[in-house]
Parts: sequence; structure tokens; C-alpha cells
Amino acid sequence: MNVGFFMKKIVFFLIVFFTFQTAANNTPSIMEEAEMLGTMSGIAQACNEKSKKISDFELIAARIIANKTSSEEEEIEGYQHYARKKAAAMRKQKNNPKLSCNEILRRFENMPIFKSVVYSDGSVKLSDGTFLKATRPPAQLKKNK
Repeated sequence: MNVGFFMKKIVFFLIVFFTFQTAANNTPSIMEEAEMLGTMSGIAQACNEKSKKISDFELIAARIIANKTSSEEEEIEGYQHYARKKAAAMRKQKNNPKLSCNEILRRFENMPIFKSVVYSDGSVKLSDGTFLKATRPPAQLKKNK
């Protein structure tokens, strides 16, 4: 079996899984979601994604993680998990690319997450209409000791 074809299927699966995770019984845990978000960000950044889309993605991802966690500690853990998965995905894509960067960036730029809206209080309205109310506004997060 062609390994490149297999990796294309995995990336496609991640995009589809994240896009259609709205049903309650299919909703991933916050750590699974942080992993998916971090992986997508890392792959795009490994392909030198430098448009405003990557900063928009990072903002939306941060607010998704923050708004789906029940405590500040869980939020910080989610950010750390996101960062680890992002770094691992960047390394993997740079060292052993399975998809062309053109294909990755095309898929990245067309993700439904970019139809999300982040409000000044930190709340997010996702592309599927789901509203995630901010329980901890962005400025209230304490530095990790």
C-alpha cells in the first residue's frame, strides 16, 4: 500500500472528523480536539502557511479549547497538549512529508473553522452554529507557575 495515499486519508479523516463532530455522542474530548487542532496547525505551519489564516486559526483554536474546559488548569493542559501536537506534526511533515504542501494548504484554507466568529468577550460561534460561551475571558488566564 502506498504510504502517501495512507497519509492523505489520515489528513482527510482529521478534517472530516473535526468538521462533523457536532453530534453529542461523537463529540471528541477536549484533549482529542486540542490534538486535532494542533495537528492541523502544525502541518500548515510546516508548509510555511503565513497568511492571516494561520493567526485566525490559532485564535479560534485557543478559544475553542478555553471555552470547552471547565477549569483554568484544564485549559492550560489543553493549550499544552495543543502545542505538543502542533510541534510533533510540524516535525513529521518537515522530516517525512506525506502530502504536498500545496494540497495541505488548499485543504487548510478551505476548512469550515474559518467561518467561525470570535467575540470580544472570548465567546465563539462555530461554523455549524454552535455557540461556545466564554467562562473565563482571555485576559483572566493566570500565568502557569
